[in-house]
Amino acid sequence: MNTMIIAWFELKRMATSRTVLINQFLLPLILIFILGNALSGWFGNDQEFKQPSVRVGFVLDAADGGQLPGSIQALTGSPEIQDILVQEMADSREEVEGKLRRGEVDYAVVIPASLDERMGQGADVKLELLPGRDRNLNLVADTIFKTFIADANHKQAEVIVMGRDQVLAAQTAAPVETSSGPNVTIGKLSEKGATYSAAQYYAASMLIMFLLYSGLMASSSLLGERESRTLYRLQSAPVTPGTVFAGKIIGCSLITLVQAAAIVLGSMWLYGVKWGSHPLLLIVVCVLITLSSMTIATFITLVSSTAAGARGLMQAIIIAMTFVSGGFMPLPVDFFQKIGAFTVNHWAMQSMLRMMLNSDVHLIVTCLGMLAAITAALSAAAMITYRKVGYHA
Repeated sequence: MNTMIIAWFELKRMATSRTVLINQFLLPLILIFILGNALSGWFGNDQEFKQPSVRVGFVLDAADGGQLPGSIQALTGSPEIQDILVQEMADSREEVEGKLRRGEVDYAVVIPASLDERMGQGADVKLELLPGRDRNLNLVADTIFKTFIADANHKQAEVIVMGRDQVLAAQTAAPVETSSGPNVTIGKLSEKGATYSAAQYYAASMLIMFLLYSGLMASSSLLGERESRTLYRLQSAPVTPGTVFAGKIIGCSLITLVQAAAIVLGSMWLYGVKWGSHPLLLIVVCVLITLSSMTIATFITLVSSTAAGARGLMQAIIIAMTFVSGGFMPLPVDFFQKIGAFTVNHWAMQSMLRMMLNSDVHLIVTCLGMLAAITAALSAAAMITYRKVGYHA
């Protein structure tokens, strides 16, 4: 009974605090808006990507009469390649190098004399590829022409090993295979064709981070009262330090759950964030994060001597976990991803993102299981610390 009275008093105290209302309820929604708009370029959208054309300058030998070899014409004349490559002719290597420097062409290919004849005879043939300024366009052009070179080398090897006449005979006798369907199927890699937006990503990230910050309120309240000696008056009443401790933790947990509901509903109404079709599982995630936050706060309160020290330590832990789990920005570095797998933020984030992508329930439950395991480990550590250290005024 005394525990619930203390919890109710703590709940009323925080609900009427202007600092709590601004920092825990208003600030997350502001950050979701800012980060979701400022870093939206890191995330995909519903628009289909269109490959820009690559301007390719061809340098021909004078003996070819200004005509591209038949093999190159077959390559660049296919409908798929025509949409990507824009052909431009140059009289010399020096001319095309000047165009590359001025940005008049994006890529250049120097073609040797009698390319097709030399390829048919199995002679040594090389294309000289000159990249331009744009790395992405260079990658596209490299893919096309290096694939052509690899195919040409394969044909040359056949001529050298089998002889030209036998290769032609084998090609003539080989049956023409027809396919009943397309060789390539275009689709989306994300599950069920869905993807999450920047607003969804940062809504989940900020929800997790600020729920963890709620434990800081409990720690600051406990240590603040211990430093101001107000706990002496509570101990004069028939209540134990453990009752005071539990009451404040429960009160902060209740306000944290209200905070979670405010962030979820506020992001839905203000920014159109879709949290998926599993509201009960989302509630479970929020409850587990709240428990993790309070257990971290319990541990820090027991080992810290001052409120300022506890505040700095908990802030450092929360920011570090948010960073290594990709909460501020998706991290491509494998090292940080491995560390992030040991944090509350990582598994909570994975659970929420899978809900947003409408993944199978068993995948969401797997992430929830890992989150529950970490929460249980933190709770056990906090319980052991409480039994050894205890809480005193």
